[in-house]
Amino acid sequence: KPQKTQKPKDEEKRLRRWRSHPPSSYLEVRDRALTQRMFALDRQRDLSNPDHPTESISLAGTTGNVYTIEINKVPTCNCPHARKGNQCKHIAYVLSRVLRAPTELEYQLAFTSAELRKIFEKAPPLPSETADASGAGVEGNRDGNRKPLEGECPICCVDFEPESGEVIVYCRAACGNNIHADCFKQWAATKRGGGNVTCPFCRSPWQGDEQDVKGVMKEGPKNAEGYVNVASQLGLSGRRDYSSYHSYWVRRQAMNGAIGWDDDGVMEHDY
Repeated sequence: KPQKTQKPKDEEKRLRRWRSHPPSSYLEVRDRALTQRMFALDRQRDLSNPDHPTESISLAGTTGNVYTIEINKVPTCNCPHARKGNQCKHIAYVLSRVLRAPTELEYQLAFTSAELRKIFEKAPPLPSETADASGAGVEGNRDGNRKPLEGECPICCVDFEPESGEVIVYCRAACGNNIHADCFKQWAATKRGGGNVTCPFCRSPWQGDEQDVKGVMKEGPKNAEGYVNVASQLGLSGRRDYSSYHSYWVRRQAMNGAIGWDDDGVMEHDY
């Protein structure tokens, strides 16, 4: 049974009630979030008000759709599930895997300004901050010296495993930071318009082999619902995996025509 946490003494009014423990509905969502691979394509933090910091994250979900998650006093996501008022797996993924929020804050529906400061103070650095720390922009580092293959990829938040044979690229132009090749393709696919692909860390124009550059210059098309979708760039089917969803809910959705079956008898969805 989850251990209850004590409600903090708020200095301001909370916009949603404090949860003393994670409800079962949240635990199901979190389990889906942490057992499926998603990609944090971009992180932008707003520190214009130091007492009330916020962050916007572009996240590629399991179907390839790119959603925008706003971590504010009331976290939001523009995915269909969240727009219906539900707590979605994308917010759960961002708080747990990307920002590594304190456990007692992961399952809250709203934050105070003090809690937001606490989350961002303990969060992993932004890619741009990592690039600054590594010396990007310093003339002596312009030879593209590669950083050690250690730690985790800033896009998917999964540790590098070069011994597994996975393809890992790095910024040759400036900062030398590493990134999974597939993750970089997702990043590049979202950079619609402008033409130039840049490093996710230091924003320098990307330097790579000619074929690599041609591959990552592909733009992710928008689907019928208006989301940029990068499924084709990674060979994803674009279908949602319902294996971890409650069977009763899946049957109801199928009966209502919201989801269907493909030729192999596998649940499919159009977003």
